[in-house]
Order: sequence, then C-alpha cells, then structure tokens
Amino acid sequence: MNPLLEVSGLNVAFPGAGVRAVRDVSWQVGPGETIGLVGESGSGKSATGLAVLGLHGPGARITGSIRFDGRELVGAGERELRRIRGRRISMIFQDALDALNPYRPVGAQIAEAYRLHHDVSPAAARTRAVELLERVGIDRAGRRAKDYPHQFSGGMRQRVMIAAALVNEPDLVIADEPTTALDATVQAQVLRLLTELQREMGMAVVLVTHDFGVVSQMCSRVVVMYRGRVVEQGSAAEVLTAARHPYARALVASVPRMDDTPGSRLPTVPETVASLMGPLDEEALSDPTLRVPSAGEARSDGPEDTAAGVPGPRAPFGRSPGAADGVGGAEGGAPGIGKGRAGEKTTPLLSARDLTVTFPGRIGRAPLRAVDGVSFDIAPGESFGLVGESGSGKSTISRVLLGLRRPDDGSVVFDGEDITRPTRRRGRAPAIQMVFQDPYGSLNPDRRIGHTIGAPLALHTDLSRTERRERVAALLTEVGLDPALADAYPDELSGGMRQRVGIARALALEPRLLVADEPVSALDVSVQAQVLNLLTELRRSRGLAMLFVSHDLTVVRHMCSRIAVLHQGRIVEVGERDQIMERPVSDHTRALLDAMPALAHHPV
Repeated sequence: MNPLLEVSGLNVAFPGAGVRAVRDVSWQVGPGETIGLVGESGSGKSATGLAVLGLHGPGARITGSIRFDGRELVGAGERELRRIRGRRISMIFQDALDALNPYRPVGAQIAEAYRLHHDVSPAAARTRAVELLERVGIDRAGRRAKDYPHQFSGGMRQRVMIAAALVNEPDLVIADEPTTALDATVQAQVLRLLTELQREMGMAVVLVTHDFGVVSQMCSRVVVMYRGRVVEQGSAAEVLTAARHPYARALVASVPRMDDTPGSRLPTVPETVASLMGPLDEEALSDPTLRVPSAGEARSDGPEDTAAGVPGPRAPFGRSPGAADGVGGAEGGAPGIGKGRAGEKTTPLLSARDLTVTFPGRIGRAPLRAVDGVSFDIAPGESFGLVGESGSGKSTISRVLLGLRRPDDGSVVFDGEDITRPTRRRGRAPAIQMVFQDPYGSLNPDRRIGHTIGAPLALHTDLSRTERRERVAALLTEVGLDPALADAYPDELSGGMRQRVGIARALALEPRLLVADEPVSALDVSVQAQVLNLLTELRRSRGLAMLFVSHDLTVVRHMCSRIAVLHQGRIVEVGERDQIMERPVSDHTRALLDAMPALAHHPV
C-alpha cells in the first residue's frame, strides 16, 4: 500500500535564532494508520507536524520532501496549502483554550471551518457544526454551540477541538499532545472518541506525544525523536520492548509503571544534553548509568539511591539524614494515622478534620461546595497521596493547608496547633511549603533564580546578604543544579531545571511538610522521573512529610504509602497503597484505575 504521507530528509531551521529544529527526518504513515511521534520537549516532533501543514512562519527554512497523496508540499504555494489544510489534513492542538477564538461561539468557529471548503449556506454550516458537536459527545449540542470556549471544561473544549478538526472528514489528522492536560478519565474518553471517529471516517492519525501509555494504547508504529533527529522507529511492540537506541530505551524505562517497586529510583535520561547545534552524542547516551534493566532484573531501590545528578543524603542546615526512617511508610496503619517501625501509633504531624469550603455561585446559580467534610492525617515523614480529577477539590485543600484560604468549617491541626486560626497562619508559614504545578508560571520571569530562592530567607530569617547567597548556592547544589545558575532567569532554564528551582525555594525554610501540587504533570517523562527521584531522596534525607497531589495514580502509587481518593469535594476512599491499587472499594477509584493508560509492553 502506498503511503498517504511520506516525510523524507526533512530539515526545519530557524536561521535567525541559530537553531536547527528538525534534521534529516524520514517517516511515513499509511491510509487509516495511527503512528506515534514521540520525544521530549525540544526534540522536534511538533516542528515536524507544523511543517507538514506549512504552518511555520516566514523565518523558518524548510528543506527535504513532504509528499501527501503523491503531492509535494515543501515549496507549495499558500493557495494550494489552504486547499489541503482543514480539508484533507487537519490538526488537533494541545491547548484548546489557546487554539479556539475566545471571542466567538464554538459553533460559529466549527461552521466557519466547514464553509471554507464547502459551498454551503450559513444555516447548513451551523447544522453541520451541531452534528459534529453531537458526534463528539457534547450534550445539548444545539444550545452549547452558542457558548464560548471559556464556558466549557477542559475535556469538553478538547472535544470541540476534535469536532473542528474533523468537520471536513480529513484523510489525515495530526494530534499534537491532545490529552496532555486532561485527567485520566477524560483522557480515556477523548482517546476512545478519537479511535471511534478514526474507524468511522477511515482517517490516518499522527499522534504527537511524550506519553508512552497513550502510544501503547493507540499506535501501531512509533517514531522516536531526539534533538531533531529520528533515532528509532518500528512497531509499537518493538520500540516498547526491544528498542535498539540507548536514548529510546532509557526514555521508555523512565515511565513509572504499576509493577514498579514503590519508592525505587526510576531510570532517567540525563537532563543535561548538548545544544541543538551539536552532533548527536552517541557516546554520552551509551554511558553505563543509562543502562536499562534486563528482564527479571529489579530496578535499584533504597535510600542510598539518588536522583540523576543529585548528591546523596545530606543535611545542609542541621537536619540529620535518614530522619524519616521508620515513620515514612505508615504501612499497615489505620486510615489517617501512620505507624512507626515497631507498629506503635504515630502522632500525626497534620490532622485535617471535616474541612468544608464553599464558593459563591454565579448569578442565578447555587453556591459550589468545592470541599465537603474532608478529613485525613499525615504522619511525620510520610508521603500521603491526594488523588482526584480537575474540580475534585485537591488544589482547594492545598490552599487551606497553606493558609491561603480559610475553610468555612472544620480544622487543620499542624504539630499540635490549629493553623486555620488567623493568628497562627503567619507563624506556621515556614513549616509548610509548596511545589507548584507550572514550573514556569510559578517563577517571576523578571527575577534571577537566586533572588527567587532567597526571597523566603529574606522574609523569615535574619541572615545577612552573604549568608543568604551561601544558602542559595547550597540549595541549588542539593537539588542538582549548578550554583552559578543563581544569576540566570527562568526563561534560560529547561522545564525540569525550573521545577528544581521551585523545589529549592520550597526547601529554603526547612519545612516539615511539603505540599506537591501536580509537580510533574507539565514535564516530559524523562524529566518527570528525575524530579520524582529528587523528591523521594529529599524526603528521605530531610525527614520531610509530603502531601502529593495528583490525578495520575501511577505516579501516586510510586511516591506514596497511603492514598486518599477525592470525588466532587469528598473523600470516597482512603487507605494503604496496595489496598487502593489492588482492592479498591469505591466505584470511582476503580474507574480511575481503569482509565489509566499503561504500557502494554515492558522494556527488556
């Protein structure tokens, strides 16, 4: 069968920035086939997808060949490309809120995409838009077609994006990270919908992603990119079980899996790589530290393991290594209370009781109870997981613990004191700190890294300026960064480096409890592994307790000894890790587990 799309020797460069984003890339996709284009941020996968549609601006220089249904697209005129875009090749973008026009109803936007390629009346185009909204599962589609993008949830917006991409029944869809920002259950719904529509319309799909669970579920073939090059391609089974290139093997191995030993060190791909302008560093990728475990060989485990590039256990500011030994697991304890090594009950470090938070409703709508009678305990040194979908109340609970939101009812007792009392919040600020979800949005882009990390020290300590600089340097070293980066700005760092800066800032005041709110959801899988390793090691070496907030049960299983499952503001289940993962009681927990895309194959 002749390929529908054939990319040969493709190069994409931005001479003005001195960057070669795509270098000599070749792959193809057949009619009705789904292939995965996989790689980390900066690997060139999105640049390749945009080149197929001719969406790069005039500053890009594109050479090589992109043949679609026998027609050469490189060098094609804008008029010809417009006839193809949206009609025969369409794209589903990662962030639907950014991709959709906020000033126009969604139905009008879909209708416009249809009228660009069909000579129909506005009324017929509106009817077609409503049909597609119904097909992608939008309830009351005729009415919702008049709503604006901000009036839809994240999952519903992504369905609108799919409707807009498929309104002309294209032959090929390029889906660029279509489910990255979605909860597990919503992601499962969107992927199932995409699969159903693909079969119904017979279209081919190029799935651009860094999620190997999604690749395993959706794709027949995989193309792995690294620094602008294709380093591996083959069937999904081959790449996921027996990849030949060290980078591809390390990338697959860095994904947390349900059969991992919880708390073990995840294999990582080195975060520090040569610049885009350099040659492919095969020697560095062959380093023994990147070796993937063989079949039957256990991954390394234990407190002596450290995150890639991060020093071993140390106590830079007077805290003894291993302080959490014996209290971090809470294995076998009753829900809410940890147990020590000998089985005795441990007094909770934090105890939340009957927390209730209500937000006033918009005009004509009832108030929203975001948190409804939530209770849980966290023992000293314990890693406690709080799992739930968007809107379940996870982040609201985190804000209550940090004193950023007062509950309408209930209490939070931390180290014997009720911190929901206004007079107590300021005094407890150093003891509870937060690592935020967005490693860029949580850092001030106009302040140097050293200033950002040192700000809590200036506010809460009497250290001199020299002493603060020394403390900042020590913190950067502890999280695996060069102290010289204190003079850098956030936009000069990678996503993983920025998240390490956020962790260093959170550690500056030596907290006893770290609230990690979706700390790796915005990161590539290899960088995710590095940050998870770092958090595990810091918790062990500093004796930290941790509230790990996430919608990803696989990550929570790896990080936490006990887990609470939130649904619509209530805890529907809380228990030990194994019980939650293997013998869930709640239907909602079972639905979350069933929705998690997992690797169907294991690397050898």
